[in-house]
Amino acid sequence: MDLWLQRLSARTPYARIEDMKNEDDREPTSDETAGMVWWNSLDEADRAAWLARAGSAVAADAWMAYKRLADVERQSRTLN
Repeated sequence: MDLWLQRLSARTPYARIEDMKNEDDREPTSDETAGMVWWNSLDEADRAAWLARAGSAVAADAWMAYKRLADVERQSRTLN
């Protein structure tokens, strides 16, 4: 349960309830769009694998895990 609370508290809080109401009315950011394209390109097995790697059932968490891995791979290539 502690891990769940940490993840919940790590998310950006809404300043006002009105901000939360308007969340569905806004255009996705370029990162959110890239995440949706990436997620939609995966088959069910890959989605399950990324969700497991993220330790979550949220596609956005899987996208963050994917980006973290890509960052690590880029760093290891530049060190050599």
